[in-house]
Amino acid sequence: MTEEEYGRPLSGFETAAFFAADHASVENGKAYVNGGFWDSIFQVSYPAQISVSLVAVLRVPTEADSANHKFTVEMEDAAHNKLPSLKIEGEFRVRAAPTLEPGEPSVLPIAIPLNGLNIERAGVYWFVLSVNGDEIDRFRVRAVQGGLMPMQQLEASNPNSGDATQAE
Repeated sequence: MTEEEYGRPLSGFETAAFFAADHASVENGKAYVNGGFWDSIFQVSYPAQISVSLVAVLRVPTEADSANHKFTVEMEDAAHNKLPSLKIEGEFRVRAAPTLEPGEPSVLPIAIPLNGLNIERAGVYWFVLSVNGDEIDRFRVRAVQGGLMPMQQLEASNPNSGDATQAE
């Protein structure tokens, strides 16, 4: 079997992770994530604007070191139609760390904040990650529409209430 039949891209790029988070950033080669790896968006009505971060952790093969590469993140609906509301492009270049063994891939975390992302309607969507034009991963989210849920206020029990008197 070829690498492609195992689900690994022939370009050699792979993801160690690709997911949605409430917030994420990359500092000093580390991904810092808050509220990560969820797959449902809950809104009272659609269209809706949301804020989300996408996190991708790429494995960069040694043969791709010290070269310019392009990544793209797009969004598709359930019918795999690309949505014009989202197309993010970026470039990167990785140089292998001296601590890597020969042939060992470099690891590159990427955080992409998407503030004001427009979701037109409830349904299934895919975030699609490509490197150098080759799709290497996709992450599925479901936009769910629901009404307001009434909040019930719980009465806190007071251990000092009742017939017992309290010493002062």
